[in-house]
Amino acid sequence: MPVQRDALKNKHLLPEGYSLLQSILLSGAFLKNPVKSVSNSMHRFAGTYTAAIGFKRKLILTQDPAFIRHVLQENHKNYQKSPIATEAARYLGYGILFSNGAFWLQQRRLIQPAFHREKLQGLQAVIIETIKESIAKCPIGNAVDLYPFVHGLSFRMLLRSIFDVPLTPDIIAEIGQLFADIQEFLIKDTNQPVRRLWYPVTGEQRTTSRKAHRLRAIIGDIIHQRKSSGESTGDLLDMLLHSTYEDTGERMAEEQIIDEVLILIFAGHETTANTLSWLLYLLANNPPALKQLQSSLIDTSVQDALTNECLKATISEAMRLYPAAWMTERVAIEADRFGPYSFPGGTIIIPFFFGLHRDEQIWENASVFDPERFMPGGKATRSKNYFPFGAGPRMCVGNHFAMTEMCFFVHAFLTEFEIQSTGHTPAMKALITLRPDQVILHSKRKVSNKGSL
Repeated sequence: MPVQRDALKNKHLLPEGYSLLQSILLSGAFLKNPVKSVSNSMHRFAGTYTAAIGFKRKLILTQDPAFIRHVLQENHKNYQKSPIATEAARYLGYGILFSNGAFWLQQRRLIQPAFHREKLQGLQAVIIETIKESIAKCPIGNAVDLYPFVHGLSFRMLLRSIFDVPLTPDIIAEIGQLFADIQEFLIKDTNQPVRRLWYPVTGEQRTTSRKAHRLRAIIGDIIHQRKSSGESTGDLLDMLLHSTYEDTGERMAEEQIIDEVLILIFAGHETTANTLSWLLYLLANNPPALKQLQSSLIDTSVQDALTNECLKATISEAMRLYPAAWMTERVAIEADRFGPYSFPGGTIIIPFFFGLHRDEQIWENASVFDPERFMPGGKATRSKNYFPFGAGPRMCVGNHFAMTEMCFFVHAFLTEFEIQSTGHTPAMKALITLRPDQVILHSKRKVSNKGSL
């Protein structure tokens, strides 16, 4: 592979790529369409390239699966979340998504048991009931944008799984808006750092901090109500309140519980909503796959969805083409090397999952929606080139929970509704997650339907 010598430290060999000036000139194209910009560079530089952020720090972007496994799995101890991600902790707290080192490991060990398959069984009734309530209000008709409906349902499923208590519509709406506003600020702050020069004038940073404080206050009030009631509902908040650290036997401090709840909401609701929305679009535009999936649902209950291989394969294929976590990042703690490359500590590595999942050299008919590849015995069943939930010790802690939500939703929705393509292709909004701008489909209730819930 072609490499260029780092002008600052001759002992390091970085992948070929862009100088600081070239990186600055390309930043406009990146901000306009990040996925297209990175994909074009991946094609130009054969799947791995260097970019510059400032005079000293380098980025290495890669869709090489071996390089990604090296960073996320094989040499993961030398990598941690970079300042790109941990800056968000100023507003959303130091939960497991943004923390590093021994503290991250301690929190991960404390939280992970709540997401084991056996524990999730207790939440299934809440998830199913939320879907049932929402399905009854699903918009139908010609050329309906289903994204707002799916996003709202995903948000309610997650909130009820965390707090199995009645929340007023106003509180639910306020929580959702606060998260949306904070995410929008973080995206602009990361992608357009020059904006920071104007914060003292615009007051954006102060405004976002006030919104973060309000969000924490809402969660804190819910926690206080739970503690005062003495009730135990079996939801995720119960787990956080009653879990104890292995070494001390102490429970988590309330401020840390708030941090972890914020991360669960932040990381959990939009990823699920985006995957389900892309899935509905893909199914509507691939009638044979839709018909095969619908046939597999005949005479089955919503609980059967968790063992429906066709359904799970269809969701997996949607996550291949449109991974919610379309990229991630790590920073090297110390100097490292991979293949012909070597790079100093402080280098940020960006695994580009979207590009890897569509690499024609790795996936047969990579751009084609083909759930068969994930069916038992299919070529992708045990692929090492597939990272829908990340990989390694920091793999998404809620992957089983997300699959449960998605399986239940798809079963319930396709049992109740027929969908058809309108010819509209959603634009990709590459935010923290890969969101469709709209999912405009023809949707109608089935004429004869016994119901699945």
